[in-house]
Amino acid sequence: MKIAIAGKGGVGKTTLTGLLARQMAEDGYRVLAIDADPDANLASALPLDQPGPVTPLAARTDLIDALSGRGALPGGMVLLNPDIGAVLPEFRRSWGGGHSLLTLGWHKGGGEGCYCAENAVLKRVLSAVLPGATDVVLVDAEAGLEHLSRGTAQAVDAVLAVVQPGSRSVETAFAIRELAAGLGIRAVFPVLVGERGPNDVDAVQSTLGDWPILAHLPWEDAIRRADLEGRPPPIPESFRPALRRLILTLASACPLEHP
Repeated sequence: MKIAIAGKGGVGKTTLTGLLARQMAEDGYRVLAIDADPDANLASALPLDQPGPVTPLAARTDLIDALSGRGALPGGMVLLNPDIGAVLPEFRRSWGGGHSLLTLGWHKGGGEGCYCAENAVLKRVLSAVLPGATDVVLVDAEAGLEHLSRGTAQAVDAVLAVVQPGSRSVETAFAIRELAAGLGIRAVFPVLVGERGPNDVDAVQSTLGDWPILAHLPWEDAIRRADLEGRPPPIPESFRPALRRLILTLASACPLEHP
């Protein structure tokens, strides 16, 4: 199953992606984590098997050009189905004893043009993951709605819309659900992070109306400390029931048999 984790900037997408990836790995799934956020830091939320800096695919513009045909095709055209067979082995990093991380790290400065070539490569990465090669693909998406509005997430089976206590992130979640529906993705689930008690949960659910919160993760100071210290956060025991509920719901909503 291929899951995109989306939401307003700063709501905790990367932390949730890392925690969910590690819980799935503990439960026996083979996990490929894809960091598709320009502010690429998913590696900091995962226990890498070998220390050292993570090279994003975006740093290899020559490879992006070669894969997409950018510059070689007329009129700014790019290949929609580039051959990415050489990309995955070269840019994969191993974490958690053999699971994979692929860091895209797309970024552009002002006036540097569209992400057409990068989007073509990401779509191809998502669609080229062969059944049997991995059980789960988790995509830590860009802040806001970029991947959905550009259709990049069309190759995923479900979307987790991450919200915090407060109305702004909920507004973004509704927009995510609408865009996902336009792409044919019906499995969109709100996940509340950073709640500090039942009042927060009730207030957010009231704003969401008849769209039920799938899981909620409370504020946890140990996660904040781990972030400050630059190390993967622990999985608090209080989080595990919610994470497993997420996993069971996703497994039932997506075409996957539990290992």
